[in-house]
Amino acid sequence: MKSTRPYRVLMTSALLILLSASPLRADADAAIAAKVETIIALNQHLGRYAIEVQSQDGRLRIEGSVPGVIERALAEDLANLVANGVPVDNALELDAAFAASPGPLTSQVKDLDVATKIRQRLGWQTSTSGLEVAVEVEGGIARLQGRVGSPGASDRVATLVGTTEGIVEVFNYINVNPDILTEERERQAAAGDVERSDTWIADRVNTVLGYDTTVNARSIEVIANDGVVLLRGTVTSLAERQVAEALAGDILGVREVESLLSFERPM
Repeated sequence: MKSTRPYRVLMTSALLILLSASPLRADADAAIAAKVETIIALNQHLGRYAIEVQSQDGRLRIEGSVPGVIERALAEDLANLVANGVPVDNALELDAAFAASPGPLTSQVKDLDVATKIRQRLGWQTSTSGLEVAVEVEGGIARLQGRVGSPGASDRVATLVGTTEGIVEVFNYINVNPDILTEERERQAAAGDVERSDTWIADRVNTVLGYDTTVNARSIEVIANDGVVLLRGTVTSLAERQVAEALAGDILGVREVESLLSFERPM
């Protein structure tokens, strides 16, 4: 009769390996979960929120609440960085309680968006193109630095920034240096000499009107033809019409503005 002892020994050894591997795997997953939870807790944008990471059945699950989709996506991205290939389930909920007070990352993204709008306006408008001005936005507060050739240029920049959507206050630290006025005007003249298509012009006029808080761009139609901009639509006041016409006329490439803007009738 054949002995079954070697077979039994082999099966017993295999079973012991499987049994010992399960705790090892569980320990490894728990260690990864702890690492993910740590990197999230140390992140400056997520550390303030109650976020937990659980490991179960070879997967990681992120639980808790955050104010917006940006924070939710950031947590998942951080988890995937250190998960070592372990699948990540993002169960973070968007808590309406945070809505009145946006998270820090959401605020930073908004500030970056506003700063981009300002830089676009500075570059597209004839009166401010070519100026050596830097803009920083934090919490809707704009800080202006740089140097210009005249007080008028400094005032124009501050006014432009102050009327940009998303800005609540402006601190103007721009230095005025008359010695650079000639160089400044040469840069502006060079920018004005560049030919721009009517499509480019109409798009920039529309965009700038939309960025400005003193104009309701949704009620204004912009048409450009051979550098001549036609404005049609309605405004609520003479001041709004004058601002819309001035903004359109200040866009690079605009030779003339024809305004057919009319006043809204009172309800």
